[in-house]
Amino acid sequence: MTFGEHIRNLREQKQLLLREVASQMNIDTALLSKIERNTRIARKEQVQALAVALNENETELLKIWMADKITEMLKDEKNSTEILKIAEEKIKNFKDLE
Repeated sequence: MTFGEHIRNLREQKQLLLREVASQMNIDTALLSKIERNTRIARKEQVQALAVALNENETELLKIWMADKITEMLKDEKNSTEILKIAEEKIKNFKDLE
C-alpha cells in the first residue's frame, strides 16, 4: 500500500472529508487529493500536518512516506537490493559515529 492509499484509508476510516483534512492542514483540497492518488509527493511538513489532522503517529506516517520516496527512486534500478544493502551499511556507520 502506498503512502497516498494509506492516508486515504485512514481518512475514510475516520469518516473525514477531503476538504476537512485539507483545511486542517492549510492546503488546497486538490493538493490533498493528488497526494492520496499518488500523483503528487507530499513534503515532510505536509506529512507532519497529516499526522496531526488524522490524529495518527507522526513517526509511523513518516516511515511509510520515506519508504515510498526510496521505492520511487529505486524502482527502475537493476541493482536496487544491492543499493539498499550499501545504504544500510552507511547508515550503520553513521550510528556508530554518534
